[in-house]
Amino acid sequence: MRLGDYELIERLGDGNHGIFHIAKPPARLGLADPMVTLKVLDHFGSADDFKRITNELRLLHSLQSPHLVELLDAGSVDGRMYLATRFYPGGPLSDIRDTLDRATLVAVVADAARGAHAMHEVGVAHRDINPQNVFIDRTRGRLADLGLAQTLAGATATVGTGPIGSLQFIDPELAWGGQASRATDVWSIGITLHCALSDQLPFGEIPTSSLMAALRHVVHTPPSLDHRFEPELLNVVSRCLAPIGERFSTALEVAEQLDDVSRQLAQAMPADRRTEQTDHMEDHPDV
Repeated sequence: MRLGDYELIERLGDGNHGIFHIAKPPARLGLADPMVTLKVLDHFGSADDFKRITNELRLLHSLQSPHLVELLDAGSVDGRMYLATRFYPGGPLSDIRDTLDRATLVAVVADAARGAHAMHEVGVAHRDINPQNVFIDRTRGRLADLGLAQTLAGATATVGTGPIGSLQFIDPELAWGGQASRATDVWSIGITLHCALSDQLPFGEIPTSSLMAALRHVVHTPPSLDHRFEPELLNVVSRCLAPIGERFSTALEVAEQLDDVSRQLAQAMPADRRTEQTDHMEDHPDV
């Protein structure tokens, strides 16, 4: 099966706004990588839609942050838009969180927070940070779907395009029509961290009868945190979910706090499990 000059090898699964595939890249990209991840968007767009989205993605691509997935290509075939990124065989955090120790999980979310900060610094809110959009590159985290919810805002409803379960990760203010910002992404980072470390959903079981029922549940149900967390972790999550004026002011502040927590957790590990985590945490390139 093909999409334009991409050969689709395997369907990876559904995400907000589209379907992920492993694909063989065209020769025109000049890549050494045998495979890429191709996201085929649900939205059928006009030429103006495509121009608007690619202009936004070009800005994000220029960031070259080690904490963001690397965008390789964007195009449109018969009105169906697609994005190609590096293929990260580690998979998304949502699929492998049970295989990682707590120190590494915290470090991976810290990396995603750095990716969000890089986006915020050029004026773009992510709007869809969740474990499915954090990919594992060896022991490093990379934030995916860069600004996609933002760029598609004029074409599709941000909340309505994804599964109802994705409401777990959206600041209720944004879900109710508020403005996307650094602060709303900080909320999502906090929920992502909570869900990466706990099997306890902060909003409990969300009604699936309708989108409006799900929205009402999230807006009117205060998140319930897992108090089995280490005090330092509980403090970070709580500050992410505090009223906007009391939250961390930037995602970078969240990342720096998580670095400290990850180091503490790594030091508590048996010595033979510390090396890989220490190597990962020694140096974070500036965003």
